[in-house]
Amino acid sequence: MRYLVLTLGRSDRGPFAAAIDRYRARLDAASGGVEVRALKASRLASAAQRRAADAETLLTAARAAGGRTVLLDERGASFTTAALAAHVAALEVRGESRLTLLVGAADGVDEGARAQVDAIWSLSPLTLPHELALVVLLEQLYRVASLASGHPYHRP
Repeated sequence: MRYLVLTLGRSDRGPFAAAIDRYRARLDAASGGVEVRALKASRLASAAQRRAADAETLLTAARAAGGRTVLLDERGASFTTAALAAHVAALEVRGESRLTLLVGAADGVDEGARAQVDAIWSLSPLTLPHELALVVLLEQLYRVASLASGHPYHRP
């Protein structure tokens, strides 16, 4: 499976940058590859305007990229690591070869965006800073790739 992660705002600085780089490299080596693309977050005045503009930015980039589109949101479907690995494997069996995963900015995304994606996944019921969500996402995708290749990385 190839992954494209679209995120709003920069993730190449700050306390999470090293972890993001580490899991990107591990995932590149373990699977079909991962691309993390940082898009410019809106600076509009109101939170509602920012959510709508950010959703449009993410969705436009996702449409251009193709593949199955997954929005990350604390209200989405929740998986154990093993269940996520099985879910991704089932997508591959159905012919899916690319997942485009959307990570919103601090204000989240507009509710209308939820209806325009193929799936909504939750990394946690907690609200996470988008840089931390990116680390958790990449780490879990690495675990999924490890399980798919029979590597003992995952311990139940």
